Amino acid sequence: MLKKIVITALIGIVLLTNSCKDDSITEPDPDPGRRDYTWTVDTLNYEFKVLFRLWASSPDDVWAISRGGEVDKEVHHFDGTKWTTGQYFLYGLFSIYGFTSNNIFIGGENGKIWRFDGNEWKLFATLTKDGHTDIVFDNMWGANPNDLFAFGTYPDEEGYANNPVIAQYNGSKWEMYSTKGLFGIVEHLYKNAPDNKIYLQLIGGRNYTDSTHIYEFSNGNYTKLYSNIWAQGFQADISLINGEVFFALGNRICRRINNQFKTVLDVNTPNFYQRFWGRSRKDLFLMMDNGLAHYNGTDIQYLFNYDFRTEIFGAALFENDVFFLIYQTQTGLNLIYHGKLKE
Repeated sequence: MLKKIVITALIGIVLLTNSCKDDSITEPDPDPGRRDYTWTVDTLNYEFKVLFRLWASSPDDVWAISRGGEVDKEVHHFDGTKWTTGQYFLYGLFSIYGFTSNNIFIGGENGKIWRFDGNEWKLFATLTKDGHTDIVFDNMWGANPNDLFAFGTYPDEEGYANNPVIAQYNGSKWEMYSTKGLFGIVEHLYKNAPDNKIYLQLIGGRNYTDSTHIYEFSNGNYTKLYSNIWAQGFQADISLINGEVFFALGNRICRRINNQFKTVLDVNTPNFYQRFWGRSRKDLFLMMDNGLAHYNGTDIQYLFNYDFRTEIFGAALFENDVFFLIYQTQTGLNLIYHGKLKE
């Protein structure tokens, strides 16, 4: 059952932060991000399921998927008014990414990728690597329909998710990348417009259990840039903001300029959980272990918060609308927070 609650934007206690800027960077200064949102919360409350991925082409075309539960409720769609579900697949779903409302892809188990053409979902590809068919496409991203990446892992001989997979679609065929020397699950991958390099985040990995790693991929080579334990305050993440890759390295949010990390923000609070999204370096949304906070170039304020642990698994950001996919570990509820800027 879907229920809606309209919430007034909560402006929380200001958290003191230090923004370390590099004086050599000369570029137009973005406007501070606004915070005057009105929030609507949709509760997608279905038993035995957690929604893990979110993607949207517009505020009237939002998709969320789960990795299990009832097969007719693995795919959720919002048309700007209400959420609906339907029976689409028989396989577990792990990732979703698209380009328009009639060109959307979902990655799943056993190397399966489906495509939505605006009317129906159809099996698009079944990929293998080194003879392995048990690939899980944990996530997807693409610069355009002729440059789409699907990535994840397949198990090693002991059943652990240690063998990374990266596949690229060029508009006519798929190419499987070599991942020799890498171990774990490819969780995020983006192409950085300023230097045309690919950056990826891996989690887990042989001899690095419960850890995160950031790599640069350029000219066929992988270079490790950061590695630490997978624990709050130490782990790493990457996010694409206006075509540029930003990095969370522990409690620092950085950019990569001239092959060096330049700090945009030191998040000096123990609540930060190394997951973030943004429209610009002065409009960043930060996952806290008890809610969502926002950095506007000057300070950090909570937009909403809870008295218990929350997970934010995804976001979709538009000019006046934002969507966040939230799972409350204490209540077991899947929530879609929709923020709309006041006119």
